[in-house]
Amino acid sequence: MPAPLRSLLLLSLMLAACERAPAPGRAVVDVRHTRQEGGTPVARWQGDSLSAEALEQRFLEMSPALRERYQTPEAKREYVESVARFELLTREAIARGLQDDPEVMASLKRALVNRLMRQQLEQAPATVTDAEVAEAYARQRADFSRPAQVRLSHIFLAAPRGDAAKVAAARTKAEELMKQLRALPPTDFDTFRKLAREQSEEPRSQPLEGDMRFLTDEALARAYGPEVLEATRGLTESGALVGPVQTEQGLHLLKLQGRLPAVDLSLEEVREQLAERLRGAKQTRAWADFLEDVARRQALSIDEGMLSRVKVDVSAPMRAPSGPMPGTVPAPLASGGGMP
Repeated sequence: MPAPLRSLLLLSLMLAACERAPAPGRAVVDVRHTRQEGGTPVARWQGDSLSAEALEQRFLEMSPALRERYQTPEAKREYVESVARFELLTREAIARGLQDDPEVMASLKRALVNRLMRQQLEQAPATVTDAEVAEAYARQRADFSRPAQVRLSHIFLAAPRGDAAKVAAARTKAEELMKQLRALPPTDFDTFRKLAREQSEEPRSQPLEGDMRFLTDEALARAYGPEVLEATRGLTESGALVGPVQTEQGLHLLKLQGRLPAVDLSLEEVREQLAERLRGAKQTRAWADFLEDVARRQALSIDEGMLSRVKVDVSAPMRAPSGPMPGTVPAPLASGGGMP
């Protein structure tokens, strides 16, 4: 084949190769600062430049206070040099092949996946109707309405009301404990918990160091006796003590941990929070559907048999990392905001 014809053929093949789409998993990336022609350069370097128009745009994206730093030619030059040197260092890294470094690749993949996620969610925004919000409010009404609750800790000494001798002995012990507790600062919950663990005879709360958890007035009276409810109604400050309180089953020394006020929120009061929660749920479903579609289009398959033979030795010592941890699929957004 004549040399001119051979050269023409090679050139044609090279152009075709350049125009052909990259193979799956490969990419051709243009890292030039200026990827489009135009503008008046204020700084040039090999095959690239920084234009005056782009520089002005950068300054407009700064806060007015920050722009004050770049009023002199010297300050503007310093900024331009910083931008240009960053681009030059990028090229130097590529010249050394660092674009193929595992750490760089891991960061690039994470950035690509996060950008893809944002783009996908922006292209399919989740809309929520008033009817959907009203339906969710009705379905979750209990989340927005609750009675007041109190959280107490107690030390319980078993002494049935009908057993006078046992009541007298328990009362003596209870008063000694109460004297010890009253000598402590109200904020000393540790000592109360220690005494409850050692002295309390109530099987439900003793393993919890006397913690009775949050209870409504009705639940408190039902679980521990109406006397406990009446004795603690006036407690308002965290750490306040009362006792001994006699019930049918025995004596209680009680310490207030805190109170939750009653809540009764209307639809209008929670409309925005509910709408945000519903939007989040829709975006999560849309993202999950997109992931399934991508896996289908790219023929994802997992060999369950081979996977079952992969060893996970929990007794082996931890080794030094051989490279960055593999990326995982991010959640599209935080789960819906909590409600009172």
